[in-house]
Amino acid sequence: MKTSLVTALVLGLHAQSGFAQDRLECVLPQGGRIVMEGDCKALYGNDPKICDTQYATRYLGPDGAAPVELGITSMRRTGDSGTPAQMCANFYVRDGAVHAGGAEYGQYRTVAKGQLASLEAKPRYDKEVEKQANRESARRALSRPGYTRMAVQGTTWVVEDALTRWHWGHYADADFYRQPLSHVSQTLSTDQGKSWSAPVITSASRLFAIGTSAQDQPDAAKPGASTIAAKRQDRRALLAQGKQLVLRCRLPDQSEFVLSGMLQDDEDANRQSGGEMQPFVPLASVSYVAAPGRAAISVDPDLALLMGLPTAAAGPAQDQVCNGAGLANGLPFIGITMLDQDGKRFTRFDYPDKIWFPGDPPRQIREMLMRQELTYGINVAVSRRGKLIGLEYPLVSQTCASGARGDQAPVCPVGGVLRSESHDNGVSWSDLAFSKASWIFTQGKALEQQPGRATLQRR
Repeated sequence: MKTSLVTALVLGLHAQSGFAQDRLECVLPQGGRIVMEGDCKALYGNDPKICDTQYATRYLGPDGAAPVELGITSMRRTGDSGTPAQMCANFYVRDGAVHAGGAEYGQYRTVAKGQLASLEAKPRYDKEVEKQANRESARRALSRPGYTRMAVQGTTWVVEDALTRWHWGHYADADFYRQPLSHVSQTLSTDQGKSWSAPVITSASRLFAIGTSAQDQPDAAKPGASTIAAKRQDRRALLAQGKQLVLRCRLPDQSEFVLSGMLQDDEDANRQSGGEMQPFVPLASVSYVAAPGRAAISVDPDLALLMGLPTAAAGPAQDQVCNGAGLANGLPFIGITMLDQDGKRFTRFDYPDKIWFPGDPPRQIREMLMRQELTYGINVAVSRRGKLIGLEYPLVSQTCASGARGDQAPVCPVGGVLRSESHDNGVSWSDLAFSKASWIFTQGKALEQQPGRATLQRR
């Protein structure tokens, strides 16, 4: 899942109003650092965008030399928790020089011996290459994770776009960016960028390490862990300040997930919404309490699959906030985040490359759902039996699901599940398969009536 609004809000929040500085530090393999700084917009308002895409960038060498100002770097910041790694992977070291993209397409910069050099390399677009990249069946398609490199090798300029294999139509989550590269689209120039060879798809890359993801390239920069951790902690702390909205999702064994969010203060509410309560607020924290008096276990809010914490102004949405949490095989889960076997922490299981969310299912699954007149919703859950993990989407009748009246969601009984299994703790997964049997959902009962589901506790 490409990310929720809540995640974006959490990553972007640095101050409760006005503009704040978003700072990202990337550490290069030789010990140098790239520091990027950009403005972040206010948290509240109708515009969900968080940070500007233009970052003032400088390079700090490992030897304490004077900083080198690189100018502006244009880089889109998604709301994904993996975004710092995605951004830093655009910087790398090759042949003793630091490489960085520019503010516009085709701009490249290098720093060698403390000196900055810039050049433009804009190979021509070739539609036939696009066809070649997708010439095979959908399940064997090549896709671009969005990383381009340029280097000068002797008298030859080399530009490469990274390509990775993935299961088209199955996959839509951050882990896509961690898939190993299988090929590159490569084009060359021997006249300093005046003309370019026709791009070719090849596994003989000059600039990328094939078999390793773009984020994990051995010469690429990585986020400065202490900087990122401190920033996330500071933003969590800001979200936890002020008036709190607390919702409790109680499980059948009387344990609870406790969800908290930050309500607007009276001044913000009057300025931005005429004093009316917002329907949704950013999620500040999620914790799991096994029993009264027991220490709470923190759950990363980014893993809770919530699009925002509904206030009373959101109407029925507050009653439905606990639908994504439950108890299966004695283990509590919230979305695809489940309590570890040792009972000490919660782990999220990334959507595997044969699971989609949200998006279109594989063709054979889609055809099966049409024949049986079933459909899936946003609910997804995970559970474990011994070393076997099962991830399931509940299915309901298409006729029932389309019978919504006004803002009232229909109550539809579960008629089966789409299921994938992992025997290696989520590293690899089986193909999605339809099943009447489920570890998590009881057939014939609506999601709101599932015996293992969490229920909202009103006080």
